[in-house]
Amino acid sequence: MKILVTGGKGAIGGRLMEALSELGHEPVSYDLVDGQDIFDLAQLEAAVESVDAVYHLAAEANLNCMRDVEGAHRGAVLNVGGTERVAYLCAKYAKWLLYVSTVCVYGDTPDIAREDTTLPNPSEIYAASKYAGEWIVVGYGKSLALPYTIIRMATPYGRGTRLAMAVHVFFIQALKGEAITIHGDGTQERTMTHIDDVIEGTVAPLAHKSESLGQIFNISTAERTSVKQMAEQIKALTGSQSPIVFGSKRPHDTMKEDIDTAKSKKMLGWEAKVSFKEGLAKTLPWIKQIAF
Repeated sequence: MKILVTGGKGAIGGRLMEALSELGHEPVSYDLVDGQDIFDLAQLEAAVESVDAVYHLAAEANLNCMRDVEGAHRGAVLNVGGTERVAYLCAKYAKWLLYVSTVCVYGDTPDIAREDTTLPNPSEIYAASKYAGEWIVVGYGKSLALPYTIIRMATPYGRGTRLAMAVHVFFIQALKGEAITIHGDGTQERTMTHIDDVIEGTVAPLAHKSESLGQIFNISTAERTSVKQMAEQIKALTGSQSPIVFGSKRPHDTMKEDIDTAKSKKMLGWEAKVSFKEGLAKTLPWIKQIAF
């Protein structure tokens, strides 16, 4: 298929473009860095009309950019308004829309988070904007027969992903001999998922289109790791003497991620393969190469 990737020049989009090419598809990037504006409706329409399917990744995903009211406003407008425009055009031309959301939409949940039974409870504006985007996609699907699939992606780490992620920050601090800094007491649990697994899960619906239409899938490891454990494992792997220090807790920080992936395994034949320990070992050479 010829597949449009909004945000195709981003950290995850770039890896997705590579994977689509390897599978024999023809990926086409639509990215602001190339002057392609998601709010330029005529430009976007021409791009959507010319393809068979659309992966919509373009978003403000940096939480630090959304921590003040102006940043939150800009991010919400992009994440919600941009998604509406993509959904509208995909509905207009009957193009399969694969909307990349996030497991952050669940927020803090008392039990394991399942796609079809757990009520999302976003704990901050980024997650709320992505969840709003989900409902726009679903709305076009219900009312106007938009063919869609929603992918709730775990936070990825590893080659090509953003250096601002905690795992990468900890690596750089440890390698420099600086204090490894944790917000809060470090008991926050995360389902950090290696980028190789994330990309493999993101493309998995392409081989199972009939099963995937109108569905939501968690693409995540089932392994939970506390932030303190992350820091300790990175310190041990690098042989660093850096102290681990604890600072103030971020407001509205999600304290627990526990993501069920049984649906993805059953319907897509996909499950994460890379353990956190293995993922750290794969990530270290890349960090050394690009950060020093």
